[in-house]
Amino acid sequence: MPGMGCRLLIVEDQELVAMTLTRVVRRLNFDLVGSAPTAERAIELARDCRPHVLLMDFHLKGVRDGAETARAILHETQARIVFLTGSCEPEQIASMRAVGPDAIVFKPFRRTELAEALALAARASLAHRGLAAPSLDCALPGLARATATGGVRQLTET
Repeated sequence: MPGMGCRLLIVEDQELVAMTLTRVVRRLNFDLVGSAPTAERAIELARDCRPHVLLMDFHLKGVRDGAETARAILHETQARIVFLTGSCEPEQIASMRAVGPDAIVFKPFRRTELAEALALAARASLAHRGLAAPSLDCALPGLARATATGGVRQLTET
């Protein structure tokens, strides 16, 4: 199961997208600890709920973007990060990569793409916590995975 008992926080400012993500995350057996539409609310929820995985949109309402928000949360937690973005702008991709995500999922995404990205993050979280995790051998279209050097590589062609 992709969720593997991990606590997950959704950070998405578009209500319909957040509702869709909530349904997908629950079907994947993650323990959904909350959904935040702004950076400030995400930071507050992360302090209170200590998520293992952040599902973070890059574009958020307000002053901070997803990368800045993720960095703020990482100062207080050991959460793994999966970014969502509808943009392929080099500056935005570089900003996300600098945070060190487990994956970047490009919108529009397929449920299977999101599931694999979240499973990668869940597996990394379990390993960080010293727990065993099943291996993941498949790669899906539209998914970029963070490399050990902090880069992001496209797993398959979209």
